[in-house]
Amino acid sequence: MVKKIAVLLGGWSSEREISILSGKNVAKTLRNMGYEVTTIDVKRDLKYLTDELYKANPDFIFNALHGFGGEDGVIQGILEIFGVPYNSSGVLSSAICFDKAVCKQIVKSAGVRVANGFEIEASQTNTIRKRIEYPFVIKPAANGSSVGLFTIFDDDDWKKFEKTTWTFGNKIIVEDYIKGREFTVCVLDGKTLGAIEITYRNKTYDYESKYEAGASSHISDFDMDKNASKEMFMMAETAFKACGCRGLTRMDFRYDGKNAYFLEINTQPGMTELSLVPDIAKFAGISFEQLLQRIIDNR
Repeated sequence: MVKKIAVLLGGWSSEREISILSGKNVAKTLRNMGYEVTTIDVKRDLKYLTDELYKANPDFIFNALHGFGGEDGVIQGILEIFGVPYNSSGVLSSAICFDKAVCKQIVKSAGVRVANGFEIEASQTNTIRKRIEYPFVIKPAANGSSVGLFTIFDDDDWKKFEKTTWTFGNKIIVEDYIKGREFTVCVLDGKTLGAIEITYRNKTYDYESKYEAGASSHISDFDMDKNASKEMFMMAETAFKACGCRGLTRMDFRYDGKNAYFLEINTQPGMTELSLVPDIAKFAGISFEQLLQRIIDNR
């Protein structure tokens, strides 16, 4: 029986602040549910982490880390050695899904519809305009929370990008911008839990839209062709299986009015009060407490 839970938060990635918000929200809720909870602000120090884990002696570890070190298979490998059950996907699946280029190749081979595009090294950005027409999207192959996301609609956007110093990793994905609407689907233990449409005030669903109160809206009773929504859910479940995911995932899609296009998998979805997954669960009649309990029970 699970009585003691260690919540990992913080980390050293560009998503540290969001991870802290996620972890604190999870820890607060778990305490209200009666669990003995220890929060560990993870540093790039293996001895510190293992010392803190042995000190906490948890029955279950809730990983609320985001980004590098937290959802790319690194912390998962440490937790496998530690030998205590933890939430979400394992080492290989986490690494696959964090690398958007590899993930895209795998889900595409499984029959999931994806946006057309290509992958380049960060040093090759000067070749982009020769290979794709406006509008298009530029994003890091490995990052989250829309950090490093650029949507290029015209020459002005391209000139702004050219003046930007790229600090978001060595690999870049460039792909067609799918004109249409933004959707995200939650898959829990291989089955679709629900989906929401996301509307936002900025031109794109960027970092500010995700984390600033009032910058975006989550719509549960969205209007979508039934066959298209059914296919989107099937694609989400197919991607989950193809990438070897487990536990809770969130998958992003664009819908052009006819077809849905898979964008990426997040194996460590945000758990803040503004995050998407808690809202999807709520719209499905599942409270945040019930969602966390399901995650723990299905360890």
